[in-house]
Amino acid sequence: MARPVVVAAVLWCLSTSAWAQTKSGPPGAETAGPAVKQANSKTSTRTAKPASVVGGPCDFGVVVTTGDEFTVLTTGLTVFQNKKTVIPIPGWGLNDLIFARIRATIPAGVSVLRIPYNPAKFPPRDESKDTLKDRLFRDHNAELAEYMRQVAKGTNCRHYIQILNSISPIGSSNYTVRGFGILNQDVVLGRRIFLYALAFIRIFDGRDFSVVRQSSALINVHHSLAVQRLLGTLIGGPYRELPAESFPTRPEDAASDPALRDGVRVMLTESLDKTLPFMLGAQRAARNSDAR
Repeated sequence: MARPVVVAAVLWCLSTSAWAQTKSGPPGAETAGPAVKQANSKTSTRTAKPASVVGGPCDFGVVVTTGDEFTVLTTGLTVFQNKKTVIPIPGWGLNDLIFARIRATIPAGVSVLRIPYNPAKFPPRDESKDTLKDRLFRDHNAELAEYMRQVAKGTNCRHYIQILNSISPIGSSNYTVRGFGILNQDVVLGRRIFLYALAFIRIFDGRDFSVVRQSSALINVHHSLAVQRLLGTLIGGPYRELPAESFPTRPEDAASDPALRDGVRVMLTESLDKTLPFMLGAQRAARNSDAR
């Protein structure tokens, strides 16, 4: 009975288009982390362990290219007030948490392979150096396909799931936030502190590495990012406002702050648990409806 389950689970993942899209930035690096925690911060009895990369077939290959950095950002009324510091957070276990949530979403009996990611081998593209001509004539889809083909080299999976950073503007300003971090927004009447956890999901076809679906990881999956912006959200993705004293006095102190760590883990867990089933289950629901 295991084979029919696998076949059925894979079939509903084929040939579907993105239900929501957002601009995403180049991926970050992967680092090892501790045992995965659930949203209530209790340690899970099921620890996510990377699978060995082998040449045999699998249903889903998973590449996590985010979760190793945390940004401490201050924005003000002028550029002279802006300050940004990126710090490593290897002890937060975000990489393992992401893989664990993907594994929990995919049905039992469907094979899942965790593919190690080496940022030194696959550095992010510096898009700030692109000219207008580059942006107009680049084949972005071909670049994504070639990138994933190289990352997944040596594996043979029907589909590949990549989790990377998402990027969002801050309100109507020209400033943006990316990935995981804390924002000190210095405004006229004081300052406001926001913690955010912005992840992006891409699903590739394992045959030609075309993008099958992509979306930001959202807690409210029924409101697109465009709708959320119209409703007045400050950041496109999971975020929450914190007391002023939550902002670290020194940026490097953020890495050892359990409140910031747990806040990010809770938002990341909830957004993945809401978005992944929606993305993977949309085509299955359509197939069942057509069969009636």
